[in-house]
Amino acid sequence: MSTSAGTPEAGNGRPPPEPAARRGLRDHPLGRILLLAVVLLAALAFARTCGSREDQLSKEEAISIAEKNASYVPCDETGCVVVRAVNQGIPVRLFWIVGLAENIGANGKPTRVENFLIDAETGEVTRR
Repeated sequence: MSTSAGTPEAGNGRPPPEPAARRGLRDHPLGRILLLAVVLLAALAFARTCGSREDQLSKEEAISIAEKNASYVPCDETGCVVVRAVNQGIPVRLFWIVGLAENIGANGKPTRVENFLIDAETGEVTRR
C-alpha cells in the first residue's frame, strides 16, 4: 500500500526486472528488405548518372561553341576564358558555363564579358 506522500510499496527486496532487449531494424525481415531496397536504388541512381556521359560535349567543345556565339574574339591571356561544369535539374544534367572576356584591363580585371550556358547533351546555348 502506498501513502499519499509518494513512497513506494514495500517490495520483495529484488531489483525490478531488466526490460527485454529490442532487436535492431536490420534484424527484422522487413528491415532487411528496406535496406536492400535502399542499396539497389542507390546503385541504380549511380549507374544512370555515370553511364550517360558518353555523348556529351567536352570542355573544349563548349569553349568553341561559346566563341562562335560571342560578339567579339576573346583575348588569349590567362583569365579571358573561364569555364565551369554545373549539374542542374532532376534527373541531373551537365551544363557548361563559359565566360569570355574581350581583354584584361590594366587593373587585372576582364573587360567586356559575355557568359554562356551550354547544355552538354544538346549543345543548346543560352547567353547570360
